[in-house]
Amino acid sequence: MHYDPQVFINQFPIVNKFVYHLVYYRVVWAAYRRHELRCEFWTHTIDAHLLQAAVCWCMVFGSHGCNPTHWKHLSRAQSEELQQSFRDGLPQHTGIDWHQWEQYWKEMTDFRNKHAAHRELSFSGPVPNFDIALKVACYYDHWIRQVISPDILDEPALEESVAELQQTAAPLVDELMKHTKDSQRNAEPGAAPDH
Repeated sequence: MHYDPQVFINQFPIVNKFVYHLVYYRVVWAAYRRHELRCEFWTHTIDAHLLQAAVCWCMVFGSHGCNPTHWKHLSRAQSEELQQSFRDGLPQHTGIDWHQWEQYWKEMTDFRNKHAAHRELSFSGPVPNFDIALKVACYYDHWIRQVISPDILDEPALEESVAELQQTAAPLVDELMKHTKDSQRNAEPGAAPDH
């Protein structure tokens, strides 16, 4: 399939950034709860990763009219074929049908438009289930490799990257959380300094 390399070289890293932010959000949030911390720095860090994940996801899978990095813009010459191939494989790889996709897409774009990138005072929608967003990103990774063939991506599949990110980030975050907890304990009135 003919694709626009300029769109691709901007689009693919955004999907990767989404994955990084989502994994970091989950790793940091899990460690924060496990260590039973109360720390403004960590709560803002956790929120920032989730909000940035939503923004990145919507740059590629949200509204196509205002996002030049949207997946639909990958090919002008074969736009119809491209869109059909994406739609055909989505249910199989994500476990949701096209109607569910449209509902989920609205949840994600509302969350991005009314909470993550902008703020509506009346927005009270729930945080979307990011498991589905991750499945969509992993599907995109599988799909894009077929679209750009015979060109290749010389990097592991996103599913592998998720597992590796979790394994490398978790010990680092855990160590930082322990340090935060120790610092808070030492800052309590009457606490002995930790030497």
